[in-house]
Amino acid sequence: MRKYLLSACFGLAVLAMGAPTAGAQGFDWQSHKGTTLNLLLNNHPWSQAMRDLAKEFSAKTGIETRLEIFNEEQFRARLATLMQARSADIDVYMSLASREGQVYDKSGWFADLTPLAKNAAITMPDLNLTDFSKALMDSEMVNGKMVALPINIEGPLFYWRKDIFAKCNIPEPMAIEDLLPTAEKLKTCAAAHDMGMVTPWAARGIRGVLNYALTAFVNNLGGSFSTPDGKPGLCQAATLPGLDTYAKLLKDYGPPGALNHTFTQVVELLGQGRIGMTYESSNEFSNIMRFPNRANDLGVKPSPPGRATGINKPVVIGWGLSVSPNSKKQDAAWMFVQWATSPEVEARLVQAGVAPPRTSVFNGAAFKAWTAELPIRQAWADSLVTIARIGTSVYQSPTDRAPEARDLIGGAIQQIVLGQASVKDAACSTDVELAKLQ
Repeated sequence: MRKYLLSACFGLAVLAMGAPTAGAQGFDWQSHKGTTLNLLLNNHPWSQAMRDLAKEFSAKTGIETRLEIFNEEQFRARLATLMQARSADIDVYMSLASREGQVYDKSGWFADLTPLAKNAAITMPDLNLTDFSKALMDSEMVNGKMVALPINIEGPLFYWRKDIFAKCNIPEPMAIEDLLPTAEKLKTCAAAHDMGMVTPWAARGIRGVLNYALTAFVNNLGGSFSTPDGKPGLCQAATLPGLDTYAKLLKDYGPPGALNHTFTQVVELLGQGRIGMTYESSNEFSNIMRFPNRANDLGVKPSPPGRATGINKPVVIGWGLSVSPNSKKQDAAWMFVQWATSPEVEARLVQAGVAPPRTSVFNGAAFKAWTAELPIRQAWADSLVTIARIGTSVYQSPTDRAPEARDLIGGAIQQIVLGQASVKDAACSTDVELAKLQ
């Protein structure tokens, strides 16, 4: 069964492009020796691990690297500044095509990697693009161009404190409908057992980032961000319960300042043992495991499905490495992208908790050995297989201006939490604004 799931998850990518001939003549890792590449990276387990691994790239190629790593908001602001100035001071950067692929492409921020990949002189003969997850490679194709190579696979997962649930005699939530009553039971139990520092729930509350977690609530309860004819769909009767549930969990059971929280605050609270359950990125697994006891007392699984609907459709995405069209060193930049996404490097990144997007590495000995060391690692890996099979990369209303749409949808949740509008009024008024983005 596991073999079947993995093969379904990681099917062969069919790309409308040629590949270098096996044993291609002329490829030489040292062909750009003496070059220096500037990398702009988002703060992420992958980029943190790359701080040290990049030295191995330099030893292999003679190409030096300068890494700039920023938290996500600062990273995007820095990228925008450089791209709008058409600066050559950036060669390689992390991108999230599922979030901003259309916007970046229209702005001319992507170099097309297809011609580079066809150039045998700068492309390793064993690049093997069909080894990547088909879903992830499809997401890296924007308007017929290959704009990145995937560096990971991720999505939100449900984490819960098994020890607290056992102490309070509360069953594990098996459906999305269970979360509110479970949160109420946790709240009552925490008060009865003097667990004042433990809040029942935490999740993203900042308007621009909460859609990542919100999507499973909307989808699993039968809703959608769009109507059948492609218009904004927050105001649909089937969508309102998902918005309402997410907002109530933040408002009634979340920690103070929940609307100012993104993944960094949620992970810190979870790691410190101060929350009973959350729905947060699989990519933060390694950071969570650094805290004492969390490997022993946490459970992890995909989002609970809708009981009434039977639907389970969470978000699944992957970051990629892109090359700037303004770079004067695109050939050398492409060599870094290949090296950083190679099976050998991905196998090393497993130790940092980065889920590999290559089939050969996900099914490889290094990843299997690592997950076998702890039951929670195996549960995490199994959860990734599941969300890759059932998930979606769509987490906003239909528009090319995805970041703006997500900001509006997050704003609707904040209005509900703050009591500034009813669920329906917030949803319907936001649909009007979302329609302006189409």
